[in-house]
Amino acid sequence: LGRRLPTAGDMVKKIKAVFLWKITKDKKQVAQWTIDLKSGSGSVYKGTPKQGKADTTITISDQDFVDLVTGKLNGQTAFFQGKLKISGNLMLMTKLDGLFKEQAKL
Repeated sequence: LGRRLPTAGDMVKKIKAVFLWKITKDKKQVAQWTIDLKSGSGSVYKGTPKQGKADTTITISDQDFVDLVTGKLNGQTAFFQGKLKISGNLMLMTKLDGLFKEQAKL
């Protein structure tokens, strides 16, 4: 995803949001990643947002995250099964789900 951002300027125009991912393993947080699709050409980096706060925060296990970004797990299904917890703007997650579907095709 991070490698594709420089060539996908319209993602920032379409999504206009910052997502904070809290990745867990054995129910303990092990990492945080930010996907900034609000400023510049977008960026992905480890840690919390560099400016302001995230529009949407997603908490998910490491394996479920891998399945989500590779297209094996649907975001909506994961949410309803309790595998994915969202705080903030829930509707923005639907835009990000479409982005992951595009990435899974690469």
